[in-house]
Amino acid sequence: MEPLGRKVKVGFGASLCIICLAALAACIIGRVDTAVSAYAQPEVGAKKRFVLQGPDPRLPGGDPAWPTYAQILTRALEAKGFVPDAASPDLVIRVSYRVGDTQTWVTTTSTPIMGVTGTQTQTVVTSDPFNPSAPPIITTVSTPTMGVVGTSESSSTSSTSLRTIQVEAQDAASLAAGKPAVLWRTHARSRGTGDNLARIFPFMVAAMEDYFGASLADSVEVRKFFDDPEAIRLGKH
Repeated sequence: MEPLGRKVKVGFGASLCIICLAALAACIIGRVDTAVSAYAQPEVGAKKRFVLQGPDPRLPGGDPAWPTYAQILTRALEAKGFVPDAASPDLVIRVSYRVGDTQTWVTTTSTPIMGVTGTQTQTVVTSDPFNPSAPPIITTVSTPTMGVVGTSESSSTSSTSLRTIQVEAQDAASLAAGKPAVLWRTHARSRGTGDNLARIFPFMVAAMEDYFGASLADSVEVRKFFDDPEAIRLGKH
């Protein structure tokens, strides 16, 4: 319920919906909500040795943050029984990630301004108790009346961005033969305020972790609070 005498107006851009408000609420509460989808072929189980490939900062177009992200992903993969082996991998795990699809909306708050709106006049008649024959004393009392004389408006701008991570495992032998075959793929999406992927990355990977090498009929939403022990472990420097 809105406070009495205070009106809040919210104007949304054409492409915004309740998801934006949910993302903002999640940030305020201190959690990361991640939608995870996953696909895997049946013969995945035997292939556990892997090498990671991502936007190596030593190459053109590389990302300086990739070594940190690779460490986070390696820890998560190891927790699920995968073994890093750059010399003789079964799997070449390719990783891509991005931040984009920024949505912005403006919240306008109207606050009433109180002031004098007029006067209220009252006539008071009093008699002299010691001289009943004296004429009465008539006094006019004017009292100011208070009310809303205007409004003050303030606006704030908020925005959310979509963070995505994709982890795709290809068969190393098929890839070497020039016929790459995807054995499993795990994809994560999380919308939230700000575009600092480094802060959110371990929480999204923690949400993905249980679905590496697995299949899902439909996407699932995984909620990780900022005190989640697995996310903290993954992001530990």
